[in-house]
Amino acid sequence: MGKNKYYCKIDGKIYNLKKIQDIIDENPEHPDIAKIYIAAVEEYHLPTNTMLDSVITFNNNEIPADYNEALKRMQEYNQASLPKSPPKLCCPRCGSTDIIRRQGLVGTNLFEEYYICYSCMNTFRRPR
Repeated sequence: MGKNKYYCKIDGKIYNLKKIQDIIDENPEHPDIAKIYIAAVEEYHLPTNTMLDSVITFNNNEIPADYNEALKRMQEYNQASLPKSPPKLCCPRCGSTDIIRRQGLVGTNLFEEYYICYSCMNTFRRPR
């Protein structure tokens, strides 16, 4: 792609993104993302769902040589950064997650929380 830092391959086609590089050069630390997005759509006729502005930000405010590769790295990074959801509560008898939480009279404790499994109709309390 040469020595020019504004060439970028997007979906197999090489684009000369000089106008976007000019926007970045105006303020390299905090480029105007809105202007980048507008230039990508209006100037280069990229689809509106192209995340070029986000990819450039992720790529240290530089136009990547290969947009699709940079987008993949950004998505993998974002996916790895997501908090892991807690394991879903399941029935201790059958393992089903088709359960519902209820509150009511359980033994001598008034209005204690309990669960009912719709698969095997087991009633149980949340493990502590």
